[in-house]
Parts: sequence; structure tokens; C-alpha cells
Amino acid sequence: ELGLGDGPVVLYAGNVGFSQSLDLMLHAARELPEATFLINGNGAARRSLEESAVGLVNVRFADYIAPQRLSELLATGDIHVVPLRAGLGRVSVPSKTYSIMAAGRPVVAAIDSATAVPRIVEASGGGVVTPPDDGEAFTAALRSLLANPIRCARMGALGREWVEREASPVAVGALYDQLLRSLA
Repeated sequence: ELGLGDGPVVLYAGNVGFSQSLDLMLHAARELPEATFLINGNGAARRSLEESAVGLVNVRFADYIAPQRLSELLATGDIHVVPLRAGLGRVSVPSKTYSIMAAGRPVVAAIDSATAVPRIVEASGGGVVTPPDDGEAFTAALRSLLANPIRCARMGALGREWVEREASPVAVGALYDQLLRSLA
């Protein structure tokens, strides 16, 4: 449907705004022609990002999808990215991280260290964290994962296990139950 081909897909899904370091995707696409980079979503930065991607045959853009097709989109990416510009990791926690991990896909998070998303990714083993706005580190992380599909599958499984154990409705409900019982 999206003309992605048979190779690995690196996926960003969400707001295509100026808070996201989506230029990292273009940097990596130049260095990793064997992968297709899909940017799925809309936002204020999309037009300029599309202009910057002219000539990159391994970069695709797609509009938001219907909510009932989210699982299809999440399954499309072999590796998902969660990038935020430096300084924004302290004020923003991209909830897409939970959905990606629940889908059993590894995450490359380019976000300020010692903030929520890096802590989640590191605690789960579900991906790799790189410094924000660092194209070389981001590309190196993707290169390493693309070269090792078994490692990707293991990270995806670990991320899913963590979400089921720590952030699923059942897990969160149990924590609320414990809290309420401790107050009674």
C-alpha cells in the first residue's frame, strides 16, 4: 500500500513537528540505503522535511491512518524511532513508546538521558537510547540493529514483556488497588 518494498523499515509515526528531530531520519536514510524510512503523520514541519528529503529514494511520507489501523502501522516498522530535540525530554513523554513496545518492536530513542523514555527503554531492554540531535549516534544505533535482526526481535520481545508487566491496564489496575488498600 505504501510502496515500501521488501527491505527493513525504520518508522516514525506521529506529529511531524519542530519538536521532533526528524532530520535524524534523513541523515540516517543517506547513510543506510538498504532500509526504507517511513515518516507517518502530519504537522508543521512536514513540508520542510519533505523538501529536505527530495532525492532520497528510501524515504516515504504517509498521512495519519485511521485509529483502527494503528496495529497495522506498528507492525510495518521493523525498528521504530522516538526522537525529541535536546531539552524536551524533561517536559514531554512520547506515549508512542508504550505502543511501539507493546507491538513487540525495538525502539531507538534519541532523547535527553535521565528522562522518562530513556529510563523505560533501558529498564525494559526494548531498544537503544542515543543523545538527542546526534545524527552520527542515531545512525550508528540503527546500523547496529539493522545488522542484527535477532537482536531486534529480542529487544521487541523484552519491550512487550515490560509493557505487559509494568504498564498494561492489568498492571496499572493492580498498582491502584495496592495504593487504595494501603490507604484504607
